[in-house]
Amino acid sequence: MSEITSPKSVEAYVLRNGRVTGWEGRIKNKWVYQTIKDDPTWFKDWISFDSVTWNSKEKRLYCGLNSLDGDLLYRFSPSKGFESLGTQQWTDQYDVKIHRTLLLNPKDQCFYFATSQLHEPDQQQSAKGGKLVKFDPRFDKFEVLCVPVPHLYIQSIAADWERNIIYGFTYPAEAVFRTDLNTGKTQILAYIGNATMMVQPHNAVVDKEGCLWGTYAETRAWDEAMGHNPVRLFKYHPDRSFLWFDYGLSRRKDKRQLVPDPLPAASNGIGAEQTRHREDWGFCDSMAYDGDRYIYAGSVAGVLSRIDIRTGIVEKVANAMPSVRFPALAIKDGIVYGGGGMNGNTQLIRWNTNSNKMELFQDLLAPKLNDRPERIHELAVDDDHQLFLGENDNHRRSSYLWAVRLD
Repeated sequence: MSEITSPKSVEAYVLRNGRVTGWEGRIKNKWVYQTIKDDPTWFKDWISFDSVTWNSKEKRLYCGLNSLDGDLLYRFSPSKGFESLGTQQWTDQYDVKIHRTLLLNPKDQCFYFATSQLHEPDQQQSAKGGKLVKFDPRFDKFEVLCVPVPHLYIQSIAADWERNIIYGFTYPAEAVFRTDLNTGKTQILAYIGNATMMVQPHNAVVDKEGCLWGTYAETRAWDEAMGHNPVRLFKYHPDRSFLWFDYGLSRRKDKRQLVPDPLPAASNGIGAEQTRHREDWGFCDSMAYDGDRYIYAGSVAGVLSRIDIRTGIVEKVANAMPSVRFPALAIKDGIVYGGGGMNGNTQLIRWNTNSNKMELFQDLLAPKLNDRPERIHELAVDDDHQLFLGENDNHRRSSYLWAVRLD
């Protein structure tokens, strides 16, 4: 069975509240990065909450931003509001976002993250590349560890804290790299892209055996058409190298699934015509690991899958998200939380993995502002199961941080 309902409460927290105009008429498909950067309003106020991570020890939320001025990391609590942590002391003009992910190391209680950029190809020689950074919240101290891969952005990272390894995924050339924190050395492990589509996972995870799980592209240079599984899974172990699977995540059309859809399957795909993922190729929009046997993955098409780390078998859970994009996923106390959607058509799901009921929460309206998140890029769950949603890519105003209580 499934259920559709509204959350108990929705509240928006506003860091900046700039209004931007002209997206459809004069900006979309016309402006380049430098034009946006030269516009004072867009430069200062067009921010996104790209990463959100809850720190249980401090009872604080940490927010990684897309901000063209290089002010990228904030600490937040509902009672004290936002506090800038001063990344402009080390960012350069090309460090404009902490895209995914903001990782908290349980051993040293420090955050690790990487920077990404938005510049055009004609600036790639002057842009040194995304930085790998350590932040100690006890002393509010930053340490720029390295630039792992010169001249490339870092879209996301994953960590093996037992072995002191940080993995990362680069863009626009798609590669997966490994940085050993003990030695400071980085090596490119593999190129994972092809010439037709972006295929890296929006974020990757490391399981309890120390295996990195991600996605890669099929490469068939003799054929101009995509195969049945153009985006596929891989896992990598630092002592045993790669295992390349010849399949990927579940699709909307797959009939076998673990629980009923919150909405009929035919409703999936709202907004697909407005993304580069118009076809359901199983592109991985999010991953979350339960710490034991299963990795849960959301696809751009709104499908929730689970991956058995013992066997590599992928099972379809449900067509969970009625609109496209499913970039936000988290697990706490055996409950899977997810978020996605576009153009204000945003939703949340909740699924207790021991039940056959998936709940869909559709009406994410904050009464005080009479507004809702345009997109949901990432979510974090606090100790009381309150959800914090990072909004991104709002083309009318600054993106906000959202707090939601489901019941």
